[in-house]
Amino acid sequence: MRKIISGRILEIDDEEKIITLKFENRLMRFYLQRSIHQKIEKYLNIHRFIQFVIEDESRLYRGVKVYNVSYILKIVEIRYRKNIVYYDMKNIKKGTKNLINSLQNRMFLDLEMSMHPYTADKSFTQEIIQVGIYLVDKDDNLIEQYSEWIKPKLHPTLTKRTLRFLKITQEEMDNGIDYIDFYDHFKHLIETYDPAIIVWGRNDFLALRDSYKINQVQNLHHKTRYINLLKLHKNYYNLRNDLGLFNALKLYTGEETNQTHNALEDAMVTYEIFNGFKKVINQQFEIEIHDFK
Repeated sequence: MRKIISGRILEIDDEEKIITLKFENRLMRFYLQRSIHQKIEKYLNIHRFIQFVIEDESRLYRGVKVYNVSYILKIVEIRYRKNIVYYDMKNIKKGTKNLINSLQNRMFLDLEMSMHPYTADKSFTQEIIQVGIYLVDKDDNLIEQYSEWIKPKLHPTLTKRTLRFLKITQEEMDNGIDYIDFYDHFKHLIETYDPAIIVWGRNDFLALRDSYKINQVQNLHHKTRYINLLKLHKNYYNLRNDLGLFNALKLYTGEETNQTHNALEDAMVTYEIFNGFKKVINQQFEIEIHDFK
């Protein structure tokens, strides 16, 4: 059973990630998991007001009775004239809603990468080998659907691990386009439509950044704006761990779907997840998130 705890912080043990509050006329200690502690560490201070949710069951942590903090609701410094709000879950959710509703053209992007060989090879560098783009306008009208295999520059011959995982042949890879053809088209779409680029996690953003260096082309960071939909989910739903792409799809559709690791398919799945998420934050749809926490 979950319970809301409120009170002033009386003690902070940063090393053990434990805070002490007086609640219901007794001193209680609460354990902050690493991900929660990292998120709010800079806001923690003695005598600040904090509100959070716990599972109403204690445990012993290194000989100390503690309650695990599930997620933080608010951290405030109480002042005579005006309180200072350092962290407020309501504001985070409001900001997420405003961001999602403000987006115009949206590019849903997914990339597949070459994979290391089964045996360790320090000289191996992963490269983009497939791209999937699903580009829509503010009314969800399809602007472009784009799917291509991209020939890697540093390691033209794919590893057996890559071929098996993506279920492709070396011949299919050899018939792919050159990286520069993808780059020019990607740049054209960005300059023409100025889309918000929506990705699931940070990997695709990092892969693009690395690909500019590998292929010695201009970095497009000043022209692009990325939205990490996975991070929005984690913050909005107070998830401790990363949510898999197809688990997120199940969250909104209720259906089990096997991932084929096809870039265009995954880009379209990201689009479906985005629309489900948008309905939730606008209170047009309800989901049960507890099983994913």
